[in-house]
Amino acid sequence: MNTLEEADLEGKKVVLRTDLNLPVENGEPQETVRFKRYLETIEMISERGAKTLVLAHQGRPGRKDFLSLEEHADHLENNIGRDVEFVESFFGNELSDEVNSMSDGDIALLENVRFLSEELRNATPEGHSNDIFVEKIAEEFDLFVNDGFSAAHRSHGSIVGFAPLLDSYAGPVMEKELSNCRKVRDELDNPVLVLGGEKPSDIVGMLEEMIEKVDKVLLGGIPGELALTIQGYDLGGKADWIKEKGFDSKQEELEELLETYEEKIVVPVDVSTEEGNFETGEVPEDTMAWDIGKETTENYVSVIEEADSVLMKGPMGAFEQHEDGTKKVVDGIAENGGFTVLGGGHTSSLVERFGYELEDFSHVSIAGGAFVRLMSGEKLEAVEALEKYS
Repeated sequence: MNTLEEADLEGKKVVLRTDLNLPVENGEPQETVRFKRYLETIEMISERGAKTLVLAHQGRPGRKDFLSLEEHADHLENNIGRDVEFVESFFGNELSDEVNSMSDGDIALLENVRFLSEELRNATPEGHSNDIFVEKIAEEFDLFVNDGFSAAHRSHGSIVGFAPLLDSYAGPVMEKELSNCRKVRDELDNPVLVLGGEKPSDIVGMLEEMIEKVDKVLLGGIPGELALTIQGYDLGGKADWIKEKGFDSKQEELEELLETYEEKIVVPVDVSTEEGNFETGEVPEDTMAWDIGKETTENYVSVIEEADSVLMKGPMGAFEQHEDGTKKVVDGIAENGGFTVLGGGHTSSLVERFGYELEDFSHVSIAGGAFVRLMSGEKLEAVEALEKYS
């Protein structure tokens, strides 16, 4: 792929696809690690003298977080310390007038691209290059920069449609994410995987891709609980809850992995509930497990301390109210002197929650779905488009 190190940006009109999709609390978008990463790219392109139109999305149609990006423009402006124009219209004179009035270094943010129905259509880069809004914007600009790694698994208009029409480049976030994630997936010897979160379906693909190369796999969260139910342990009310939520969709695949790699895959020996700490199999009826237990936490931290490299995807439990297991595991990873990676949407938020800096880990991925797919050996649509048209 072309990277921005190779690009002359001064005086150029740049379309930058980033990902400013933020969590929303009480109707207000909240700044995150992801926001700060993409903010650095916007500032860098501006400082190199480009006229930058930022494209991004917020939420999905029908959801509460499906909002205008007008307040995002205010967040950008407050952080960058310079004007960021908000462009409400995708068509007509407003966009053209804004582009024509821009000076070198100016920044504008376009409205939520998911307000356009054609944006969400899954199509090839060539198909999306015929979208009206892609064509109209491409006519006004010189370069396309795709830095939206966290949306790189989507074959949507603003993600893949500009590559056939404009000189296209990977942004610094995209470049760094691909380099570090591929390193831990393909190059490290005997890493330890710490896999939790909500979706066992996410970790099954990662295990199928990486299991032969890893030393140990420490399971927590819903994947760990599903593994325990597969092995016949009674988790009180949690087994029925897992089925009701549909988190058992990859149960057969996980069961096969547990049988084939029983020496590598480690499951919890105890769990934490509202009523206290219980060994697996002794959880009272109708009691819900919310975190890995004290002995499991100690075991996992001990393994992490001895590891040369560690990849964590997903918290060990419902960390918002029950953070002990997750916090101690993250503490152990931060103290590990090897190559350490935190990945997945919730996992990256743990850095700030537990008082760490990004620099305390070798790499913190800001992506959820794209991270999981990359670590599972799957192709990313945005990356393929950049590679094809470089």
